[in-house]
Amino acid sequence: MLKRTYALLLIPTYPIFMLCMLLQGMAISISAPFLAVYFTEELGVSAGTFGIFTAVTLISGVAISMLIAKRSDTGLSRRKLMVICMTFNAIAFAGYIFIHDFYPLLIYMTVFTAAGAPAMPQLFASSREAVNASASADHAFANSTLRSMFSLGFISGPLAGAVLLGHFGYQGVFLSTTIIFLLNALLVFSFVRSSAAAAVRQVSKSGHKPVRLHRNTRVLVPFLVLTLLYAGHWANNLNISLFIINTLGGNTQNVASVASICALLEIPFMFMLGLLSAKYSNKLLMGWGIVLGAVYYLLVLGAGELWQLIAGQVLLAFFVAVISAIGISYIQDLLPDLPGYASTLYTNATTIGRLTGSLAGGAAAQWVGYRHSYWLCLVLIVGSLGLLLWPQRSPEEKITHQMAS
Repeated sequence: MLKRTYALLLIPTYPIFMLCMLLQGMAISISAPFLAVYFTEELGVSAGTFGIFTAVTLISGVAISMLIAKRSDTGLSRRKLMVICMTFNAIAFAGYIFIHDFYPLLIYMTVFTAAGAPAMPQLFASSREAVNASASADHAFANSTLRSMFSLGFISGPLAGAVLLGHFGYQGVFLSTTIIFLLNALLVFSFVRSSAAAAVRQVSKSGHKPVRLHRNTRVLVPFLVLTLLYAGHWANNLNISLFIINTLGGNTQNVASVASICALLEIPFMFMLGLLSAKYSNKLLMGWGIVLGAVYYLLVLGAGELWQLIAGQVLLAFFVAVISAIGISYIQDLLPDLPGYASTLYTNATTIGRLTGSLAGGAAAQWVGYRHSYWLCLVLIVGSLGLLLWPQRSPEEKITHQMAS
């Protein structure tokens, strides 16, 4: 593992991508845990209104990301895209500092959050191109390493956010997020060069046929698999804290402990999966993750004590590591010549899954209770396993099969 990590660090600009991913995770997680409280207590809107705000900004980001993705693989400079999008992310969070009315903030954030949304998929695509340019085939391990850096930032971010909130209030939280995004843009501008990516993208002007997601089941089915998995995962994220407090009789400290254990376990699992990817296919690893995720949901359905849920975080951490680290490699390997489009498909699957899971999970909890809402998670994950096992043919294979028959 140390040898493979060292080889990644020798790839030009790859250490910068690792640092950028760490900062990206920190920037998002410094403010994310406190946004709902900020909207309800400081802006005076309801939790439902905040949910609408989240949904609108997420959907706008999906649309812009797909629009840019189709062009990023055909000549646009990823370096410029990342700098521009990271700057837009900074401008977006700066809006929290100056705008204190809900509707102007909704319009402002919808525009600038959408403009900044392509930063993450382009960061993954650029790292993929850097690995390709180095003649390395260690794609899954590279993605696992990048994703673990994001998780590391996501673990440290809330702690920093709590300290900032205590000393400087919400203004300090949002200002820090803004500064981190600007620092990321500066790092990319200063240290990332377009030459390596240009060497890999020799196919950009060769008349590559565009991928039509709705007509290509070989790509559509993995996209749907990841969307269903993230929907179930975010339904769990939405309800697990309330399940611990209202059903198991726990407290907020128990909630924090469960979340921390899962987050800490995700990182070594991601590295382990990166190593296993050299021996096993991404599809097989995805299958393992889905099965263990289903076991976790069954465990929650039957849990009567807090310790059972704590023990189950091993299963959940492995599942999250799979969909985070292996999921993107699974999509990228299907479209090796379109890393920007593939990475955007993955991030959009996660975004749509987050939105769907939050809405469906909240409705299920309200209708059938926190425990039985996990039947929804189980249905989603079983459906994703069925899709994963469904045989898919590429368009070329379909033509060959039709001619043969």
